[in-house]
Amino acid sequence: MLVGLAITVAAANSKISYHGYKVLRTQALDKHTAEILGRMTERDFDFWADPVQGRSADIMVSPHNLADLEQFLAKHQIQYSVMIEDVESVARLSEPTPSVRPSRKNLGSPRYTLTWDKYHPHDVINEFVDELASTYDFVDSVSIGKTAEGRDLRVIQIKKAGPGKPNVFIDAGIHAREWIANAVATFMIRELVENYEANSHIVDNLNIHVLPMANPDGYEYSRSTDRMWRKNRAVNSGSSCKGVDLNRNFGFHWAESGVSTSPCSDVFCGEEPFSELETQAIKEYTESLNPTPILGHSIHSYSQLWLWPYGFDYTSRPDNWREIKQLAEDASEALLQVHGTYFDPINSADLYPAAGASDDWYRGGLGTRYSYTTELRDTGLYGFLLPPSQIVPSGEELFAGMKVVFEKCVQDTTA
Repeated sequence: MLVGLAITVAAANSKISYHGYKVLRTQALDKHTAEILGRMTERDFDFWADPVQGRSADIMVSPHNLADLEQFLAKHQIQYSVMIEDVESVARLSEPTPSVRPSRKNLGSPRYTLTWDKYHPHDVINEFVDELASTYDFVDSVSIGKTAEGRDLRVIQIKKAGPGKPNVFIDAGIHAREWIANAVATFMIRELVENYEANSHIVDNLNIHVLPMANPDGYEYSRSTDRMWRKNRAVNSGSSCKGVDLNRNFGFHWAESGVSTSPCSDVFCGEEPFSELETQAIKEYTESLNPTPILGHSIHSYSQLWLWPYGFDYTSRPDNWREIKQLAEDASEALLQVHGTYFDPINSADLYPAAGASDDWYRGGLGTRYSYTTELRDTGLYGFLLPPSQIVPSGEELFAGMKVVFEKCVQDTTA
């Protein structure tokens, strides 16, 4: 949460309540109104969608600060509507329900606990990865490091293609509150492994490495304590505020735009590039892959976007930006055909300039040929609080788009 947000804590379980919090959506902003709202992003409001010229801003506000925000918007003649009437009631649609977790020996088939009708804890996701590795001879499960709270950062390696074949790397869930990202990553893993016959051309020709939970400490904190938590849970020296925004911590044009140097900010970039255990682990693992991955991809939510680099600056582009852009458009078109969901394929900086993101580093630091960030469903009805009923359709449509990207990677390396 940003500094100043008035938060109510339920005494019974120390879980933060967002009862009475609203999310307001502004009209499409012009340059002037975007600049006005941009000056207040570090104050008393949580911007779910940042103020950008030509787009709406989504602002979560507490009951305590609602009147001040409404007065501010009226003063500057910024029209708005209520996107979410009560954040707490919507959050309950996605939050875990108490249940007895079955032991593995009683599961029968499938062998793992994971399902795609609810959001699961980190250890269940790791169990899923481990079970696939123990079942399929072309799958491995590796820990690439541990977090500050001792949780495994576990990558699944789908490596039927074998040594020397092209690598791709996918991360998901860098931002803790974006639960749909982790769920969709596991859906894609299942399709590639357990539906091999339908995807054999991809699996036979690409070694696919997926980190389905890039921020497990933050994710578990968002489940247990603060549903809207974004950062990791690192201790910041000299500050009572915890956490670094991992997607501002990668070492490509680090801290040049769209960040804060305040440890209490949701977009705190850390004390230096790759200061965090999670980003260090991703860097070291991807740099160890031979050949260098042809694709680096990061799964986020929300807004239904297929973003291509660079995002640190409005005018900077990779040298092959035209082919990156075209592939984003092709992937978005394939995604559209599944459920009619439109993803806008745009340059990352057109959303808002932000330095230190993983996709920028994949292309500009690691040297991948292709690099993307996908912002999954939806466009604002639920925002970060997407109900579990949308996991499967979200997974189906993203996988359709990813298949286009995978096939292009195969084509480029086998031609």
